[in-house]
Amino acid sequence: MVDDEEWMRDACTQILRREGFEVVTAADGQTGLQLAGRHPPDLVLIDLRMPGMDGMAYLKAVSTLAPDVVGIVITGYATLEVAVEAMKAGAYDFLPKPFKPDELRAVVRRGLEHRQASLRVSGLLRGEARTADLHLAILAHQFKAPLAALSQCVSVVLQGYAGDISPRARGMIEIAARRADQMMRFVHDWLTLSRLEAGEALQKEAGVDLMALVQEALDRVKQCPESEKLYIGCSAANDPGTVEADASALGELFANLLDNAVRYTPADGSVSVEVGGTEDEALVTVRDTGPGIRPEDVKRIFKPFYRAEEQKGIPGTGLGLPIAKSIAEAHGGRIDVQTSPGKGSAFRVFLPREGRREPAARRAPMETKG
Repeated sequence: MVDDEEWMRDACTQILRREGFEVVTAADGQTGLQLAGRHPPDLVLIDLRMPGMDGMAYLKAVSTLAPDVVGIVITGYATLEVAVEAMKAGAYDFLPKPFKPDELRAVVRRGLEHRQASLRVSGLLRGEARTADLHLAILAHQFKAPLAALSQCVSVVLQGYAGDISPRARGMIEIAARRADQMMRFVHDWLTLSRLEAGEALQKEAGVDLMALVQEALDRVKQCPESEKLYIGCSAANDPGTVEADASALGELFANLLDNAVRYTPADGSVSVEVGGTEDEALVTVRDTGPGIRPEDVKRIFKPFYRAEEQKGIPGTGLGLPIAKSIAEAHGGRIDVQTSPGKGSAFRVFLPREGRREPAARRAPMETKG
């Protein structure tokens, strides 16, 4: 991260290190280039306006040191022209200040997924990658980058940086923004599920404080507009302790379950997380007061792209639950649901406590036909 504001560097570093990323920072472009020479980066966050070398010049220079680097331009001077120029200069994405922690996490994840797909393409061309990986590469390059650019430019217009827009035009642009966000979520989920099926679920495993991870997921979901009309709480029957896990993957599991619970629970309802377990197993239950699930649908909701009748009127990709199931199983755990129509649902995640996990068995490929 290259930014001349120390507080901004410190804040972003804390947020990203909690996700398991290695972060190095610099206060100016020249120092940033020296760092990039010693530690070739996967992704760079660049402040647009800095003394000496500005963000655009830095982005061009760092690309010669790390040709596959993903550049994210961050600035408090967001205009449509700046967004366009950043993309022309080779930036993958654009993040206007001020931004929320979730927005930073999301843009970094998107950027790193894009880089991973780029490396797959390079490996494929050298004959080092599986042919099946070409599908992921095509998906990432042909959909993700254009969608990211579309989403950012539409956001700049809606925030008024491109000038005033009529109420009618605003309504149409807001529809486009929602659709772009839905497509971005779909592509993200599809790529995630593909990695899980390829056995690439866990990147870095360590002892993880389960309660802290659940609380972080709760804090994120509380920032969603849909959560403002709901009661959201957390309780612990006992200390769940630590689990050996990839914190980022496990965080995505809980985020998916909470996101589903919030979207399917009507106003004035409740979403709660209960944490506990036994000596051998930790248990996290995500409970909602939504419409529940019919018995005939319960056995199919963990299959990719399947959506129960109660879910069809609510935007979603149909991949959140399969992803949650795959992540739980990759950690030696399991997930189930207790539900009935009209009485809400309770998704239970069982995870072996640290030191109690059995050697991973080879998991059969996931069924992809509903």
